[in-house]
Amino acid sequence: MGSVILYAVGQGGTDVPTQVRAAGAYALPVSIYLLGALIGIIFVRRASVTVPSAAQVASRAASVVSLVTLLAAMVPYLMPEVPQGMTLPATLFWSVFGLPIVSFALGFVYAFAWAPITGSAADLFAREAEERRVAREAEEERAAMKASSEARAQRRAARARRAEEKRAKKAGKPAGKKKGKLGSR
Repeated sequence: MGSVILYAVGQGGTDVPTQVRAAGAYALPVSIYLLGALIGIIFVRRASVTVPSAAQVASRAASVVSLVTLLAAMVPYLMPEVPQGMTLPATLFWSVFGLPIVSFALGFVYAFAWAPITGSAADLFAREAEERRVAREAEEERAAMKASSEARAQRRAARARRAEEKRAKKAGKPAGKKKGKLGSR
């Protein structure tokens, strides 16, 4: 948010100091880079992405080069005597960060620099924890199904027992009454 505000201030009138205008010009590509990094970090965490160690090293190297490029490009403009025209570091910065998609992609690469390494102890622990969670959920589901099946079986048995008792009572009463009537005659 600060870089967007700095960009707006830097784009102001001619009464704004050259250093602020230069910082404002660099602020927008940096904010796009930060947005890409934020979205990348969310993606890496939510998707549980792991990367090989070589990819992590390459991502960290790209991130360091991006940061060094930004700092090298801004230093001449922060001096009391501002250079006229574009400096070599500024040209390098704008050739790399000039396109918003490149800034965004480099920010996304930054997120992969901090992803867990494939095959590391943390990665294996996370995978084992996920497997245990899935197995536990499956076991809980089987237990719930079994309990539900057992409860249905018990209800059926109770219904059948009540129906049998009812039939026995019904069959026993008329027979008993007839015997009683016959026996009294």
